[in-house]
Amino acid sequence: MKVYLVGGAVRDQIMGLTVKDRDYVVVGSTSEEMVKLGYKPVGKDFPVFLHPKTHYEYALARTERKVSKGYKGFKVYASKEVTLEEDLERRDLTINAIAKDKRGQFIDPFNGIDDIRNKILRHVSSAFVEDPIRVLRIARFSARFYQFKIHPTTQTILKKIVKNKEIEAVASERVWHEISVGLLEKKSHFMFDVLHQCGALQVLIPEINYVKNKNYIKRSLEYGNKFKYSLDIKAAIFFMHVYTSKTSVKDIAKIYTRLSVPNSVRKLTEKLADNMTDLKEFKKLKPRQILDLIYKMDLFRNPDVLIDIIKILEAYNEGQAKKYKSVGSTLKALQKYLKHLNKLNLGLISQNKTNLDIKASIYEARLHVLKKFI
Repeated sequence: MKVYLVGGAVRDQIMGLTVKDRDYVVVGSTSEEMVKLGYKPVGKDFPVFLHPKTHYEYALARTERKVSKGYKGFKVYASKEVTLEEDLERRDLTINAIAKDKRGQFIDPFNGIDDIRNKILRHVSSAFVEDPIRVLRIARFSARFYQFKIHPTTQTILKKIVKNKEIEAVASERVWHEISVGLLEKKSHFMFDVLHQCGALQVLIPEINYVKNKNYIKRSLEYGNKFKYSLDIKAAIFFMHVYTSKTSVKDIAKIYTRLSVPNSVRKLTEKLADNMTDLKEFKKLKPRQILDLIYKMDLFRNPDVLIDIIKILEAYNEGQAKKYKSVGSTLKALQKYLKHLNKLNLGLISQNKTNLDIKASIYEARLHVLKKFI
């Protein structure tokens, strides 16, 4: 039984990056032997175990064979006879197909170290074409390792996967997982460039005119990266540019369902898209219009969302190269108005009134307060 450190941990060590997760492959062992040694089995599709003390993942060396369409259409074979090289050969990119033994020696049968030095993203074997998830993975790796170039042959294979309609078989939750990871990288726009170039973006989000919006998306996402915005905000920034592609509300809803986009992202984009005109023209609004805007954005119940909305709007404006100097002042003004409006004694206002009268009375009382400050 031999144990090797593999995958991203080895790659990141070689690149001088911080190693976050450590995965190991075990050669020459069986599931029964791993259990006897105290390892806890966790794998459903293939034998993976947790170390009894460190809780790192240890997987038995295995091979995979494509038996049907889709990313789940693989038959896994794990046994004592599977070699380290056979296990590494099933991996996606050469930079991820390097192992390290307990003496610190690298095992690099596919020249991944050279590709790291030369900054190349290259597939390991012809089996790369069998797994459509790899289109999404290499796209997000392009966002992380943005100084790397995709090897021309690998680029051709990406297009082949899309042409074979394999990408359509990937579960929406898995698609969103890969996109969400890529959105958090420093150069997240590169992910969309790769997806566009191989044709995958046209399959996943056919509603977007990427050629027209490419530079807008790039500037907006770089703005979000600069300020280290959260995933929800960065995702909303991207989808705001989809809204500008002459898409209907129904079209956008289809995209969210198709990609399993979280409701938190959906609510942010819809709230901004529905109220963008008023937010941009805020200084021109009259008190009643401002109050209606506050109601539409549901800021009395959820005032904190206003900050996120303004962040998205600022990034969107940055992408469009439109400088709305009033965006910052709009946030301050709305926060100020909310502060004063929340001081109203709603209980006193609603005394001895029916439900309809209560709503009308509260609205008029709030409007009266606003008129004092505007």
